[in-house]
Amino acid sequence: MKKNIITVIFIVLAKLSFGQYQQYVQYVMPYLTDTIQSGFFYFNTPNNFQAGQLYQLYRQNAPDLNNNMVLIDQHVDSLAGLRHFKYQQTYMNIPIEGAGCIEHYNTDGSLLFINAKIADSIKSDAVPRISSEHAIKTVIKELKRNKEIVFAWEDEDWEKEIQTDYDDENATWYPTAELIWAIDTFKNIVLINSGERYNLAYKISISYAQPEFETFIYYVDANNGTILKFNSTRIYDGSADVYGYGSKVIDTQWKGGFTNKYILQTNDNTRVIHTKKDEGNETAWGLLQNVKDDDDNWGNAYLTETSTHYHVSSCWDFYRSYFGRTGQNNQSREIRVRTQIGQINAFFEPNGGSHNKLSFGYSDQNANLGTEPAVVGHEFTHGVTHHSSNLQYQYESGALNESYSDILGLVFQAGMYENWSTDWIIGNFVSMGSMLKRSLSNPNTLGSHIENNQYVLGQPDTYNGTWWYSGTGDAGGVHINSGVQNKWFYVLAHGENDWNDLNNYYDVDGIGIKKASKIAYYALTSILMNSSQYSDSRQATIQAAKILFGECSVEHQATIDAWYAVGIGNLNTCTYTASVNEVLDKEVAIYPNPTSNSLTIELPTATENPIQIFDIAGKLVKELNSNQTYFQADLSNMENGVYLIHFDFKGQKITKRIVIQK
Repeated sequence: MKKNIITVIFIVLAKLSFGQYQQYVQYVMPYLTDTIQSGFFYFNTPNNFQAGQLYQLYRQNAPDLNNNMVLIDQHVDSLAGLRHFKYQQTYMNIPIEGAGCIEHYNTDGSLLFINAKIADSIKSDAVPRISSEHAIKTVIKELKRNKEIVFAWEDEDWEKEIQTDYDDENATWYPTAELIWAIDTFKNIVLINSGERYNLAYKISISYAQPEFETFIYYVDANNGTILKFNSTRIYDGSADVYGYGSKVIDTQWKGGFTNKYILQTNDNTRVIHTKKDEGNETAWGLLQNVKDDDDNWGNAYLTETSTHYHVSSCWDFYRSYFGRTGQNNQSREIRVRTQIGQINAFFEPNGGSHNKLSFGYSDQNANLGTEPAVVGHEFTHGVTHHSSNLQYQYESGALNESYSDILGLVFQAGMYENWSTDWIIGNFVSMGSMLKRSLSNPNTLGSHIENNQYVLGQPDTYNGTWWYSGTGDAGGVHINSGVQNKWFYVLAHGENDWNDLNNYYDVDGIGIKKASKIAYYALTSILMNSSQYSDSRQATIQAAKILFGECSVEHQATIDAWYAVGIGNLNTCTYTASVNEVLDKEVAIYPNPTSNSLTIELPTATENPIQIFDIAGKLVKELNSNQTYFQADLSNMENGVYLIHFDFKGQKITKRIVIQK
């Protein structure tokens, strides 16, 4: 049976009886244009829904007002001009982790679709039995068992840094606690998630200064004080010479005072990037020495530092010029770059409200990771993800997080350095081992998966296929299962015909890396949620292709078929139905509009189905039955307002908008 998001919200949040459920199905049925697919609900257009209106209707009608959807973000995307409204689900005014929805409105104001993840029937008491300070001290006491740990608030240099960053002498790294409904794990997140999966908990951010600076999020049961789970906020992984690209103009700044030299800090008022050499110290930023040059002709004396600074600046430019995005958060948030960090790794890390951090160490063959553009683009994109969909770095959502960074990191290198050509490999520019590299064209040949608790060569390229990982290692396979979406992108952009691991044959013509990257970026930044799964990414990219290139366009069809190639969903079934609808829409005439008491209706062909009139709240107010192609409808008993008329010509649905003014 067709349902839509209003129905689901009423059932899930209000716990309606069977009779009420049927009532609401009838109430909202006219607005649904397709079946629910992985939490995506598609609406007939045009319509007159306003942002948040569905939830106001819910709160007016549902007997349980303890649940709500709270607006937390909105934006107009730069590629298509659609409006997107993001909501956080709450119960008893307490946020529910991973639960909420996003409304997407067309340029004409119509609600196109909603995607959602919903918590169902939380029954726990919303009153904590321990205080937030008790929870904080519980975590601190537990961590202090490790004598090597020094907290950031215990380190004078780190305390001075945060006070400087916030221009507040009272700022401190000492943690605060947020009361939330914490989900057990981000594995197997579906549309409707049982309330039994949630615990009332304090979410606490703890920052270490030693043995190295890092921030962890701890979840403490608000009733008994046990630590439920924890995770790191790190997501791993003038002119000057730039490694492999010769002499380039880099953006630097003159530093006067005691320095009187040029430093690696942008100075063009469009980018906010500052690069320093870490030397493996992980000391407070203010104590790190600037990389300095007397005359701004850097040459190759600081090849790693200048190369990394140049690549981060170029990635900023790439996102701005190609996607209309200004920095990682789209609001020019500062990026602090650390090179030579003394680890075989590179990672992105958010840092409160002042800046983000990109850190680049070495490959397993001692190459500087910051000198490869694709690696820099990968880490830069983690920051973009953090400030948009915020895909959780666990299980499928984490694999998607990794994959989008691989995809857009590779696209950055191809677009800004290689004239849009690519070998489809992340990590092929500097020396590194095969298991640190990743191949988008053939994931089985590079990267790693887990067998017998050991990492071995190769990633999966098919969902639930060979080497797909379902365990808890690698945060649920974030660096393993990312290969599936990587392969999807390659098939979409380049094209391929082959058999996948599920013994399904596919033959997809590529649409090119430029178009494919815009589909990926749009899905990542405007449609996906923090708890999205692979099935959601499929729906999101399909919608992105439809929005950017048109329904049943070559790009739309290829997006669907590329997902089939990696084992998710079916082949596209696009027909000319949309064109038929367009013809019918033009041939259906209603007048006068606005009207007062009667309406003349002219149809291209008689319809056996009743013509239905709904008010803007979705309530059926009148049905017209006629087997004629020309007739008049009596509207004298209807009140002033805006209404929608629905016509059904043997499955071809048309909606017209009328205004009654008396």
